[in-house]
Amino acid sequence: MKYIKALNIIFILLLLFSCKNKENETENKIATEKINLSKEITHPEIESFINNTISEEHFTGVVLVAVNDKIIHAKGYGMAQDGIQNRINTKFHVASITKQFTAAAIMQLLEQKKINLEKSINEFLPIQYRSDKWNSVTIHHLLTQTSGIEDYGLTRNYYEVEKGFCLGNTVDGMIKEAMAKELKFPSGSKFSYSNIGYTLLGQIIENTSGEPYDSYMKKHIFEPIGMHDSFIHNTSNYTGANDEAMGYRWDDELNKHVPDDIISLPVTEPDGNLVTTLNDFLKWTSVYTNNNQKVIDDIAIKKMTTPYIKNDFSFLKEKEPWYGYGLSLTDGIISHPGYIVGFRSHFIVDTNNGIKVLVFNNNVSNNPKNVSSEIYNMTSKKLNKNRNNDL
Repeated sequence: MKYIKALNIIFILLLLFSCKNKENETENKIATEKINLSKEITHPEIESFINNTISEEHFTGVVLVAVNDKIIHAKGYGMAQDGIQNRINTKFHVASITKQFTAAAIMQLLEQKKINLEKSINEFLPIQYRSDKWNSVTIHHLLTQTSGIEDYGLTRNYYEVEKGFCLGNTVDGMIKEAMAKELKFPSGSKFSYSNIGYTLLGQIIENTSGEPYDSYMKKHIFEPIGMHDSFIHNTSNYTGANDEAMGYRWDDELNKHVPDDIISLPVTEPDGNLVTTLNDFLKWTSVYTNNNQKVIDDIAIKKMTTPYIKNDFSFLKEKEPWYGYGLSLTDGIISHPGYIVGFRSHFIVDTNNGIKVLVFNNNVSNNPKNVSSEIYNMTSKKLNKNRNNDL
């Protein structure tokens, strides 16, 4: 009898343990589903606003809105390519949103003591890209857009560009042209957006790590975070896949979207060649809210999100915008735009209220900052009004 009672006790304990495990598994599954995007989710008010934008401005792209890591809207609109619709897992070029990833790679090298933010960039650049005119320019100046190095121009004899992306020796030509120019102003004295500053940061990453920029980002940033659908558009050997959006603009005369062929600044890998998805970029934004990964530590995040100098990127007109490391900052709100041939993008992360808005366009006739800011304001007002209720 004692033996039977003992077996019964063991059985009950095993049953309770099994139930507890299943409960934990369920909790983990729910937590994962909150931050993982597996299906379209439609919020009626946001959907109504976007439909108006489609009617008035021919919006095409993808939109995601999350509150406290719960996705409340995620949907694709318009065409990705001829005959293929934009979906929540469509891959988009996000242009200058890339810059924060370049900054994160620099933070890794800083942690490894391979660079110093306050020393001249000439100590860390490849020998062929060191200029006497840059002796006073530091890595910090490049990160904060205060270097004084003039951005690359619209057209040059050495340019070999395809759909806005640099080919051949274009990057080499742009850097060497910049090396010969005087600084526009003393380094650190004011803000002046310079894409080539981030091109130079990419050269520093390659020179100090010994790895090509695109390989470095995949190995040390994307894969550790789980951004398996993200990559750097390698301009020397690139073909767009069926799951990628192609770049368009709206043609009033033809009354339809056409491939964007307007002349624009060419883009280099470190300043604007990230290709990503809503889900992958949402994973990345966790570094600003609940930094659960170890790709970059909290000290690095603090450096990246410190407001160093005023800029004009903020979507909040009533507040002063500042620039960090590849980020626009306003009172705990992180954002940044992106614009290249065929693509525009904008994201907002409100670290105070847990609001995240991602808008990736493959139609340059739209300004995604207008879309994201309106959705952010709409969500913020509703959240403040109904703090204790679900959106």
